[in-house]
Amino acid sequence: MTHEISDHASDVVLQARADSLEGAFAELVDALSKLVGGPTRPQPDPMIEKIDLTARDLEALLFDFLDKLILCQDIENAVVTHASDIEIDETDLGYHLSATIYATPIEPDQPLLDVKAPTYSQMRIANDDDGWTVRAFLEV
Repeated sequence: MTHEISDHASDVVLQARADSLEGAFAELVDALSKLVGGPTRPQPDPMIEKIDLTARDLEALLFDFLDKLILCQDIENAVVTHASDIEIDETDLGYHLSATIYATPIEPDQPLLDVKAPTYSQMRIANDDDGWTVRAFLEV
């Protein structure tokens, strides 16, 4: 599994590859934590939250997932460090994601990059012989 972070004007591009779609989403969480300046490893006594999201297609699911991670930083004053138990299933309504996210409280003097929101611009989710690639643009 790998991930990349690339600058793009006022946007940042996150791209992740993994053998499974769930693995690619998990890699994106790691990339986002690294991007904002959060811990690169799970921390002791993290805040833990189980999430459930439903969206009409995979791109909307990715958008909602990233939005949830960003909201955690903005509202809960915590940076999501990693995710586990990610399951993505196709349903009659589109797609459903369930996961457990782990976050670490932000210290008052901890400088973090302020990510405003995910965008649909050039979002990409693809499956090929090498696995899944997930790319998202974030407005910073």
